[in-house]
Amino acid sequence: MRSQPRSLLIAGAALGAIIMIPACAPSPFDFEPPESRPLLRELPEYRAPENPDQERRAAELVTTSGDLTLRNALAAALLRNPKLHAAAWEPRLAEASRLQAGLSPNPEVGVEFENFAGSGALSGTDALETTLLLSQLIELGGKRDLRVQVAEDAWTVSTLDYEAERLDVVTETAARFVRVLQIQQQVEFAERARSLAEESRRVIDRRVQAGDVSPIDEIKARLESESARIASDRLRRELDGARRELSAMWDEDEPAFGLALGSLDEVMDVPSLQDLTDRVEAHPEVQRWVAESERRTSVVELERAQATPDVNAGLGVRYINEIDDAALVAAFSVPIPLFDRNQGGILAARLRAAQALDEGRASRRELATRLIRQHSRLTAAFYEAQAIDSALLPAARNAYEATRRAYDEGKLPYLDVLDAQRTLFDTEAQRLEALAEYHSALVQVEGLISAPLSTLRQSAPDPQHSGDTP
Repeated sequence: MRSQPRSLLIAGAALGAIIMIPACAPSPFDFEPPESRPLLRELPEYRAPENPDQERRAAELVTTSGDLTLRNALAAALLRNPKLHAAAWEPRLAEASRLQAGLSPNPEVGVEFENFAGSGALSGTDALETTLLLSQLIELGGKRDLRVQVAEDAWTVSTLDYEAERLDVVTETAARFVRVLQIQQQVEFAERARSLAEESRRVIDRRVQAGDVSPIDEIKARLESESARIASDRLRRELDGARRELSAMWDEDEPAFGLALGSLDEVMDVPSLQDLTDRVEAHPEVQRWVAESERRTSVVELERAQATPDVNAGLGVRYINEIDDAALVAAFSVPIPLFDRNQGGILAARLRAAQALDEGRASRRELATRLIRQHSRLTAAFYEAQAIDSALLPAARNAYEATRRAYDEGKLPYLDVLDAQRTLFDTEAQRLEALAEYHSALVQVEGLISAPLSTLRQSAPDPQHSGDTP
């Protein structure tokens, strides 16, 4: 009877020690995300809330009413884009996985009843033995640290995936913004052509009434005026669609902005393809495969550690009813790795690690191929715009002015004036198309190198165009 309290005290202390040893919680997960790419560095970033019940609202952080600049459009898209909001949860999920990976296995408590309800001396509960056992799985081989490393590598991959999504949103928003600028200017051209056509029609009407020209010229002038009106109306409808597509990037059904502010006239010399190709390595899609390769290498080490048997140790108290006393009970067990040494898991992890290297190379090649295509577009549009500015547009303007003077002097029919005017408008439209193509390709190139092209400005391949701007 006297030994029972002492035994129970010792058992209680031992059980408390077993509970406290693995109960230490992992440190908070508070890593800084990878540094933003130069193209994104000065722009805001949306992050999913740590607590899903308290979602942060970013709608008031930037305004899209009034006249809209490209920077405001990009900021609004980065803060409100629904696709980005969905992707922003992935790093948070990775944080939760890391938290879980750092936790030790829970201890187990069990109660055993022996030697009761038997026969003879073991009938009833006189010989009852009651055992309270607390056991703990002790992980060996560094499994916990390796799990944490895998989870941290997975977090890095998820943040780079999110960075790639942000880059895609910036690229797509800028491309749609360029489209709006292009159609806005096309509408201006169409309105100018319409005004000129109506003015010409009024002049022709007066000259027909005065008997100076044939009534056929009046018919042609009216046809030209009506054609200009139809073209203007069509472009206005296209502009409305382009504005809606742009505002959809920040989840607005109806565009709240007025004019998109910007100019397509600004162009810069195109760097060499080799200079740009080297920058593809900084793209988050490439970097995520570097991080993914490291994660899969960590998984290989974790799978190898899984082959190390874990120890299950237990300590408890046994009370023997027959002698009214208690004693400590210890248990120890370990699997014998005779058949299962995690051979399949290790092989699969090694195969996935090798696969990651090929997937990374494929990603690099895909980005490099896209860069070649966009660089070709950029270069072709640059030289086309330069050629139009230096030769075609001045010639078209001179031809129109000379034709108009000759018509006013009665030396040429009005049909020649219409042809010269149409040629001038077509040349201006061709120039606008070339500039829009240039900026559209520029947006794609900057997205692929993750940096503004202005930071890499070099001399153009053709020295005669060096420093030229429209």
